[in-house]
Amino acid sequence: MLHELPTEIALYIASYLPLQSLRNISLVSRAWHGLITGNVQAVYRKAAILHRFVLHTDLQADSSGQKPDTKKTDWFQLCQRRLQIERGWRGKAPSIARELNSTGKFVHRIKVDQKEKIVMTTRHHGGLSVTDYDTDCVLWAATHVTDYAHCEYDHGYIILNRHDDSKEVWRYARDFQDSEIPEVFKPDESMINASHEAAQRHASPTNHGHFRPWAHLHMPEPTRAFRFSYPTLLSAGANYAYLWDVPTSRLVETITNIQAPNQDGTLGTLCYVEVNDQYAFFCGSNQLRIFARGGGALVYHLCMKDLQRINWDVLPDNSDDPCPSSLFQPQRLHEAYHVSSTSPSTFVAAHVSTSGKDIAVLTASGIFIWIPGFERLFHREVTLSDIATFLNFSASRSDVRDTSVYLALGESNEKAAIATRKGLFIVSLDPEISKLTAEAPRRPGLSVCRIAKYDDSRYLSSISCLQMTDTGLFFNWYPSLEQSRPSQPARRMMVIPPPHHGHLPVPIQIMPPPQPQPQHTNQVHAPVQIVSAVGLEGQGDHLPGLDPIESSDDDEIGEDVVPDPPSPIIVDEAGPPPLVETYEEEEVEIDGGDLVVDEDTDDSEMEEAEDETIDDLQFGGDGFMQVIVNDWFLPISSSMVHYIHV
Repeated sequence: MLHELPTEIALYIASYLPLQSLRNISLVSRAWHGLITGNVQAVYRKAAILHRFVLHTDLQADSSGQKPDTKKTDWFQLCQRRLQIERGWRGKAPSIARELNSTGKFVHRIKVDQKEKIVMTTRHHGGLSVTDYDTDCVLWAATHVTDYAHCEYDHGYIILNRHDDSKEVWRYARDFQDSEIPEVFKPDESMINASHEAAQRHASPTNHGHFRPWAHLHMPEPTRAFRFSYPTLLSAGANYAYLWDVPTSRLVETITNIQAPNQDGTLGTLCYVEVNDQYAFFCGSNQLRIFARGGGALVYHLCMKDLQRINWDVLPDNSDDPCPSSLFQPQRLHEAYHVSSTSPSTFVAAHVSTSGKDIAVLTASGIFIWIPGFERLFHREVTLSDIATFLNFSASRSDVRDTSVYLALGESNEKAAIATRKGLFIVSLDPEISKLTAEAPRRPGLSVCRIAKYDDSRYLSSISCLQMTDTGLFFNWYPSLEQSRPSQPARRMMVIPPPHHGHLPVPIQIMPPPQPQPQHTNQVHAPVQIVSAVGLEGQGDHLPGLDPIESSDDDEIGEDVVPDPPSPIIVDEAGPPPLVETYEEEEVEIDGGDLVVDEDTDDSEMEEAEDETIDDLQFGGDGFMQVIVNDWFLPISSSMVHYIHV
């Protein structure tokens, strides 16, 4: 019997039990109850280490008293909370969804700092906002940030691109003094002025959520994508990748010939980049490539033809009974063989885990690949099929369009979030954690949940960012207020684009709409063209032409003529209103121009003015207009930050 063993040995054995069992054995007898309750902190401290609820550095700080300003850890409460979080992600405990109104409409990119409880957002029409996601109040905002700005954030540094391809680096205001700013690539006057303006507008004694300029980095050549993982910024161009040490503003390494052809061809069009302290990762239309840092050697590449045909299809599971107050619905994984599709696919995203040992990859066709211990592939200790798990989020082959929209990887909880045109999904990746904290999943050892109530394909297609923390999921979604409004007659809008982009004129180009592409990208954004979204079956809808319109500086916009648009989409009465409807808003800037809604013109007058306006914006399928940005299609649809908390 456990209680008859020496106390040290009994406690050591008990610490290896699953958390549920620790509670149960204390109810077996008085002797066992006394053993556990009498040593509760020691038992649950060992359990927290076993379940990897704490990092080794945190343990050292706690035991050595390096955190005098914090309370001593209650290991029992920590384990109980961690168990609740783990069960919440699996649909076994309650979860809550919130909409953050203060982030504003037309959200483009989202970054989250869970420690500071802030969410940072950029918007289609420019600007950067920092919001407290507990109180839904704006803490700080900078209005100078360019439209469709991509942003990266880590360890208190936020990095934004400009249209001239330089990178602005801002740092959390409370973390440094002005004397610490590096001498090279100092902030320019526009950043300093924007900082002073923001500080005056959002004066605060604590400077919570405030940022100040740190550096203004100039790239050696035009770059297409960038990614920041403290302390390294990776910015990639056509054939070269540049690695910067952000705290010192120094260019520390250049990786050359990322497009160099091998036996399987070139990398292809760059879609996404990732970096850690050992490797740089490049997702292309043809290959996924991994280069070693400190020399730039290509250590591994993966082609679409190398992916195995036996995948685990993600299907609804009607047999499981989730928690009634949970938004997470457990899914069933069905092993199936798939014939190779004739439609080409691409690698759209890759994320390396916090440990640096595992990697998650997403393809445009909806294949999610989890590769634990990926370094073993470099040394040919294993094959991809030996260690990788393939989840298929597009089991149906009837729809040939790209399925994937976005991929996010949890910071330290071995979770992945995947947005597709079919739904939002959470993948629990660590089978060992699964065995210890929740019901052990069947083969392949991973578990998948779908998020209920977020299943409208039109809104899913317009997700442009997805961020995952230890306890929550953040993404942009169509405003609930607009979804719930009663049906109104459709209004037409005129798009008045800016006459210039930087120092170059940017004409409107009406093009046949191509296939929609995943929104997951860390590419540099510079609006170029306005096009319509793709139709329900992948057919292009029409975008009516624009008559010449006098802009604010008297430059003329070109004219083009195309056929009338198709009939409006029929939407069930119980669902959201038709997306052809736009509601009464005064004025919204798009790419520096104006989006004008004429509220005083009735429907009959609008019919007669067809040649002078964009006709109805009646789009099939995804239903939203899109803007082409560096060959990437981004939505112009209204969206706000939604936050799901477990």
